[in-house]
Amino acid sequence: MKKRLSVTILHFLIYGLFLSAYPVWGAGTDTVAPVGIDLQTIALQSERVGDIDISYRTIGSGQPLLLITGYSATMDMWDPVVLKELSSRYRVIIFDNRGIGKTTASEKPFTIELFAEDTIGLMDALQIKKAHVLGWSMGSFIATEVSLRRPDRVGKLIIYGGNCGWQNKEVVQAAPEVVNSLTNLSGTPRERSRRLIRVLYPEKWLQDHPDFLKGLPRPKDPVSPATIARQGQAMGEWKGTCGRMAEIAQPTLVITGTEDVVVPPANALLLVSRIPGSWLIRMPGGHANMYQYPETFSRALLTFLEAEPE
Repeated sequence: MKKRLSVTILHFLIYGLFLSAYPVWGAGTDTVAPVGIDLQTIALQSERVGDIDISYRTIGSGQPLLLITGYSATMDMWDPVVLKELSSRYRVIIFDNRGIGKTTASEKPFTIELFAEDTIGLMDALQIKKAHVLGWSMGSFIATEVSLRRPDRVGKLIIYGGNCGWQNKEVVQAAPEVVNSLTNLSGTPRERSRRLIRVLYPEKWLQDHPDFLKGLPRPKDPVSPATIARQGQAMGEWKGTCGRMAEIAQPTLVITGTEDVVVPPANALLLVSRIPGSWLIRMPGGHANMYQYPETFSRALLTFLEAEPE
């Protein structure tokens, strides 16, 4: 059990590591990247939700689209091009989960269910009756719980890079060599970052895009190890939703990377086999292919969000 969970948990710990170390990777000339949203120009706001203060940003106008980020990640880490594309048609709300970034925490034990209640509470505070909801990795756990607990509050659901719970025997785990790469902390920081990047992104793509790490967004606030440990415990104790997938009534998109070795794409097939009428989009790239193909990723989301029900 602990071995299974270590893959996802260490992935995001490592993700923060390589974002801080990215200048040591690669050299050369890459194509000019599309211009995205500069989050520092968007007002940071805060709302009291239950026992905590949740920090958030709102971008664009239109129907609300709530983005829930993954393990240890702050709202600063959403791809700026994706934010620009989505906010051109929707009112996009991004926020920091409990204890992350500028959002406070209390002594309550962290659980996925509590994160879902926080999310619903933020919607209440912002007077949002219904929103489309996108969850990435751990955020997809939260998004699914929101959809099941309050189906009246979710328009469309997007599960990105997720599964229905690591405890379920049907969930496909990462290969042993991937686990070894993620858990191997030997060597210099440069050596560790290079080794880990090769797990998180396809090798061929890294060779073709040597400078892409320079454009990746980075968290503006450090995340404490204590908070990371509490989030990890929440993931470890979550029973998952594998047995409840058939209860999801919202139009649902499952999006995965065909080269994702952290959360293997076979898990997406399990999800769509359980969620009635769900869409499946298999994109090239790894677990964070949003950064690899931001425009294609955005078009996929917008196509789903704007499709009329038959």
